[in-house]
Amino acid sequence: MPHSIRKKRHTWLPAVFLTLPLLVLLILGLVPTIAAINLALQNRVLRYSDSDYVGFANFLRLFGDRRFINAVQVSAIWEVVTVAGSLIVGVLLAVFLFERVKGRTRDIIALLLIVPVLLPRVSAAFIWKFMYSPLMGILNWMLECVGLGGTALLSDPATALYAVALVDIWQWGLFFGAVILKLLETLPAEPLEAARLDYASTLQVYAYIALPMLKVPIMSLVFIKMVESLRSFDLIYVMTKGGPGISTETLDMYAYAQGIGLMGKVSYASSMAVLMMLATTVIFTLLWKRVAKWEN
Repeated sequence: MPHSIRKKRHTWLPAVFLTLPLLVLLILGLVPTIAAINLALQNRVLRYSDSDYVGFANFLRLFGDRRFINAVQVSAIWEVVTVAGSLIVGVLLAVFLFERVKGRTRDIIALLLIVPVLLPRVSAAFIWKFMYSPLMGILNWMLECVGLGGTALLSDPATALYAVALVDIWQWGLFFGAVILKLLETLPAEPLEAARLDYASTLQVYAYIALPMLKVPIMSLVFIKMVESLRSFDLIYVMTKGGPGISTETLDMYAYAQGIGLMGKVSYASSMAVLMMLATTVIFTLLWKRVAKWEN
C-alpha cells in the first residue's frame, strides 16, 4: 500500500471517531442554551398559556430586585469560602501526610480521604444537619464541652451559610488532600532536599518550592471546585432551604423559587440562569488564560 494512502487514512481516522460525539455534545450544549435565552426574552409564566417577547425587560428587572442582589452576594460568599476552604484544607492535609506518614499507611489514609466526596450530597446534608442539632447533635455536645453549647448554627443568619459550607469543605477538602498528596509524591526529591540542606524551614520548602511546582494542576483542581460549587442547590436546600430568611439563598435557589416554585415565572428564572452563565463564562475564561500564561 502506498505511503500517501496510509498517511491519508491515518489523518482522517480521528475525525471519523470524533465527529459524531462532538456533534452530539454540540447539540446538547447549544439547544438548551438557545432555548433558555429565548425564554429569558419572553414574559412566560406557568399559570398562563400565552406569552410575549419583552426583550431585555427581565434582565433590567434583575438589577432592581433586592432578593436577586442578595442571592448574588450569597453565591459569591459561598464560592469564595468553599473553594478557598477546600484548597487550604487540602494543602495543609497533604503536606502533613507527606511529612509525617509513610508507606502503605499513607496510601490507606489517602483512600479513606476520598470516601466523603463519594457520599451523595443529600445523604451528607442529612447527616450533618442531625450533627448540628442543638439538642441531640454531636457537634453541640462538643461545643458544650468548651462552654459554647446550645448554639443553633443553622438557625442563625450569621452562621448558617458557613455551617453549610463546612460540609462542602469536609467533602472536597479531604478529596483535595488526597489528590495533592499524590501530586507531591511525583515531585523530584532533589530540590526539596537541597532546600533543607540550606536550612529552609518546612513552610519555606513547600511555600517556595513544592507548591509552586504544582501550581498548574492545583489551579485545575480550583477550576473543578469553582464549577462544582455553582451546583450547591441540593446541599443548601436540604440543610436550610435557603433560610433562615434568605441568608443562605444562592442564585440557583432563587431561580428555582421563581421558576419552579409558587411564582412560576420561568422567563424571569431563565434570565437569571443566562446572566449567571455569561458571568461565569467570562470569569472562567479570564482565569484560564492566566493559568495558561503560567504554564508557558
